[in-house]
Amino acid sequence: MAATKDIEAPERAGARYGFPAYAGDLFYGRAIVGVNAAGEARPAGSAGVVALLGLCEERIDNSNGATGDQIVECLRGRYRYPVAGATHADIGKPVYALDDNSLQLTNAGGELKLGVLEAIDADGMWIKI
Repeated sequence: MAATKDIEAPERAGARYGFPAYAGDLFYGRAIVGVNAAGEARPAGSAGVVALLGLCEERIDNSNGATGDQIVECLRGRYRYPVAGATHADIGKPVYALDDNSLQLTNAGGELKLGVLEAIDADGMWIKI
């Protein structure tokens, strides 16, 4: 339905989101984090992950905890992260997570998209998440 009055749409920077850690999971700092259908954080590549959230802000060890005992803060933005086989010709292409530490340019195995290869410079490859 088309708008018929002003719309209140709160804004936030979108650089960080917190999700409850799934029971028994260990998250490494700056590793890739996903979310399952129940909204629980899991390391990318884990069973049941339906979307990728970003990078884990810091190490979270919930390996002996229940779901929600800890909160995983997921960072979004631009980060230097290696992408297997990427060249300057791949700038602007989507990147997919094979697991919580491996990015690639294809999703032949059903891998989920993390972001876009934004630049390659002397410091490395830059991903916009």
